[in-house]
Amino acid sequence: MPKEALEKVRLLAGSVDKAMEAVLSEDRDLLGEIALYGLYGGGKRLRPAVFALSWELLGGEPGEEAMRGALVFEVVHMASLIHDDIVDGADTRRGKRAAHLQFGIPEAVLAGDYLVSKAAMLCLKFGSLKFISLLTEVLRELSYGELYQLKARWDAGLGREGYLAIIRRKTAALLAAAAESPALLLEAAPGEREALRLFGERYGMSFQIADDVLDYAGDPGALGKPVLKDLDEGRITLPLILARDSLPPARAARLAALASLPERDSGEKAEVLELVREGGGLEKARAEAAAWAAESVKALDLFPGGPAADALRELALQNAGRDR
Repeated sequence: MPKEALEKVRLLAGSVDKAMEAVLSEDRDLLGEIALYGLYGGGKRLRPAVFALSWELLGGEPGEEAMRGALVFEVVHMASLIHDDIVDGADTRRGKRAAHLQFGIPEAVLAGDYLVSKAAMLCLKFGSLKFISLLTEVLRELSYGELYQLKARWDAGLGREGYLAIIRRKTAALLAAAAESPALLLEAAPGEREALRLFGERYGMSFQIADDVLDYAGDPGALGKPVLKDLDEGRITLPLILARDSLPPARAARLAALASLPERDSGEKAEVLELVREGGGLEKARAEAAAWAAESVKALDLFPGGPAADALRELALQNAGRDR
C-alpha cells in the first residue's frame, strides 16, 4: 500500500480505537469489561475505515457524526466475533483466550447482545429510518451466514458456490453496508450508492478468501492462531474446496476423508496441507481473492482520484497478498 494511503488507514484505526474505548467505557460493569476485552485484543478496524473513507469520498465532513457511523460497524463486528466464537467452540481470538472462556458463556452471550444494543443506539442518533433498516438487514445476514456455516461444518462435499454464499453473508454483507451507508446518509446519487455497495461486497469476498488462505499458509505467530484452526473447528474453505476439485479421484477422496474428521493428529494435518498444496488450492484461492479485489476496485471507477478513493483502492489491492 502506498505510504500515504497506509498512513491514512493507520490514523483512522487509531482514532477508532480511542472513540471505541470511550463508548465502551460508559458502562463500568461486567458487560463493558467484556466488550473492552475484545477491543484490546486488537484488529484491523477495516469496517470503520471503509465507512470513514466512503464518507470522505462523498464530501462528508470529518467529525463526530462520521466517527459515530464508523463505530456502528466495528461494534457490530465485535459482537459477531464474540457470538461466533461461542458457536464455533473457539479457544482463542487474536492470540488471547476467547471471551466465553475468559468470562463464561452466558456472560459472553450477553456481552454480544450488549454490543448490538450499543450499535443500535449509535445508529438511532442519525434519525434515519433507512440507516436503521440497513443495519437490521445486515444483522439478519450475519445470523444466516453463521447458521449456514454451522450447518456446513465438516461437510467435505461443500462446493465453491455454497462457500461463497456463506462468506457473502458472514463477511461481505457488513463491509458492503459500511461502504454503502455514507451514501445513504449523505443522500448521494443512486449510482454512487450502488458503486460503494459493490466495492464493499467484493472487497469483503476478497478479504475472507485471503483470510481463509492464511489458515493453511499463514504464520501462526503473526496471526495469533495455529495453522488449520478453521479446519479444526469444522470450517471447509476455498483452498481445500479448489484443491479437492483439482486432485485425481483417489487423492480427492483422501482429502475429503481427512477434512471430515472431527479431530486430526499431527501426521493427518501434515497430509491435509500436502494435499491442498498438491491440488493447487492455495494458488487458486489467492487468484480468486485477487480477482474479487480487482472487481472491488473496478466498482470505484465512477469516482475520481483523491486521498479517500486512493486509500479505498489500495485497501482492496493489498489484501490478496497479505500475511496476517
